[in-house]
Amino acid sequence: MNSLEKIEWEKIFAFIAKTGKIMDLNKYSHYFIQELNKLIPFYAANFFLCEKEKKELKEPICFNISNSALQAYQNYYYKLDDIRKIAFDKPEPIRSTDLMNYKKWINTEYFNDFLQSNNLFYSCGIDIHFDDNLLGTISIFRRKEDGNFELNDLVYLKLISEHSANHLYKLYKINKLKRENQINNEKLINKSANKYNLTDREKEVLKLTIQGLSNQEIAAKLFISVNTVKKHISHLFNKCGASSRTELIPMIYNLEC
Repeated sequence: MNSLEKIEWEKIFAFIAKTGKIMDLNKYSHYFIQELNKLIPFYAANFFLCEKEKKELKEPICFNISNSALQAYQNYYYKLDDIRKIAFDKPEPIRSTDLMNYKKWINTEYFNDFLQSNNLFYSCGIDIHFDDNLLGTISIFRRKEDGNFELNDLVYLKLISEHSANHLYKLYKINKLKRENQINNEKLINKSANKYNLTDREKEVLKLTIQGLSNQEIAAKLFISVNTVKKHISHLFNKCGASSRTELIPMIYNLEC
């Protein structure tokens, strides 16, 4: 593949720096595509994340691909997608022109009725792996008048996919820990409610208190006044035998023991 100039490396480093700051798995795909378009101009794109435990692709984040086009693909056209059959779950970036004989391919039902009708003439993509585990798959598209993707674009995809693999792996781990923590907290809240005879509203206030929210933040979250929040917290203190938040929270967590 072609060697990269200094300015191209600077673009790659800028991409890595910006996407490396994203700490929310649910927002990662959106910002990744947004920044990728600055590095490799494209007309449309999709980014599927893979549920590791279920080994299935989640709903993608799409750019310039309509919901109707996505539904049509998922309901029917995926069965005609030869590129998916050939290149899915492979570690190297690839262009449609490297895989398909365009003279024949442009006459197929899939190309004419789906790709061409959605201005997806050229495509390029890569699957993101960490230790041979598929974490996500990215496809970018150009219209015919935009011209094909270049070899340097493949170099870009390969380089950034390696960084993305490391970062995505961390985000998956963080997300898993958050889910486990949320489940454990729900169990603690229910245990507390049973032991201290808490009302549903008191359970909600306790949950948000454990999360570290202030009275003002709890009020905004539950659409109640700050004074009402203070009353609920006062009831929690009385029922649980605590005199402050710093006493209340350890008491709740000690129920787990």
